[in-house]
Amino acid sequence: MYIIGLTGSIATGKTTVSKQFHEKYHVPVIDADILARKVVEPGTSCLRQIRKEFGQEVILPDGNLNRPELGKIIFETPSKRKLLNSIVHPAVRKAMLKDLFYYYITGHGMVILDVPLLFEAKMHSICWKTICVASSIETQKRRLLKRNPEYSSEDADRRIQSQTPIQEKEYLADYVIDNNSDFDSLSRNIHATFVAIRPSFVWTLACLLLPIMQVLLQAYHYSRQIKKAKNQKKIHLTQ
Repeated sequence: MYIIGLTGSIATGKTTVSKQFHEKYHVPVIDADILARKVVEPGTSCLRQIRKEFGQEVILPDGNLNRPELGKIIFETPSKRKLLNSIVHPAVRKAMLKDLFYYYITGHGMVILDVPLLFEAKMHSICWKTICVASSIETQKRRLLKRNPEYSSEDADRRIQSQTPIQEKEYLADYVIDNNSDFDSLSRNIHATFVAIRPSFVWTLACLLLPIMQVLLQAYHYSRQIKKAKNQKKIHLTQ
């Protein structure tokens, strides 16, 4: 199965792109944000651990997670954000692997992993290709304030700055979808990217009919991704 990693930053339009891949090109999408919500539902081990580490104030009276309160804590304190990620990310990765297995055994030749922290969480290592949806900081901020009118200008800046700079994600990605213009332009960019990344019919059929080939190819690709990541780190250190 051909796994495509899709990432971006806040308000770059990643959700719009993943929706287009699913609705227009019929590619299954595994959305990390949706899974992240599921793994912290009432009664889950993740929610119990969050309550233990962050206190009862991040839990609503009905037992659900108080997202605004938790968001305030992690955006103001990077160490707390790192702690939250260490709790949630392993559970999300496990859920993703279950979904990937489901799509493989049901005969899908290609799937999109929609992960905001694709590179930070090292999820790109299982992807054959990666895509970054990019916008300028000015465009991000304008969209974010329109989407969340309750945010002040400083709130928007803080949320954008709390994430990995989009330029770094563009550098690491195999393809970049520019989303600084209108929807028609974005649709053309998505189509061009889909045409470039879709696997051949023969490749897809071989992987579906010969599971051992899929395992060997995935293992080979994973080793290449690890080597590539080490080389990129060396390049960054020498710059």
